[in-house]
Amino acid sequence: MNDQSDSGVVSQTMRIEIVWIERDADGRSGAASHRVELPTGATVSAALSALARNDLADHLAAGMLSVAIFGEHTTPDTVLHDGDRIELLGPLLADPKASRARRAEVQRRRRGDVRWQRR
Repeated sequence: MNDQSDSGVVSQTMRIEIVWIERDADGRSGAASHRVELPTGATVSAALSALARNDLADHLAAGMLSVAIFGEHTTPDTVLHDGDRIELLGPLLADPKASRARRAEVQRRRRGDVRWQRR
């Protein structure tokens, strides 16, 4: 985004969205987001600093969160572009393959399908 000041100088800024999952006191989770405006050429690290959330910074430092831009894992030194969405990703709570196998087994039992039962 290009903004022209009163002096005629063009300042180059970009808008970035940062999203993450938050849990409330009842244990329910939901998406949270914050928009920041940064100078052109800013990095993921600068955007996270602009967020000013100590709890998220602590989790990142401890390796409990990873960072992605539009779902693609990235590093803190990655240069951002206007309109990028930074996603803070937590660890998987369950193994996706094991969860799928459990759901499939439950469905087979409900249908009475014995073809794939373990013997």
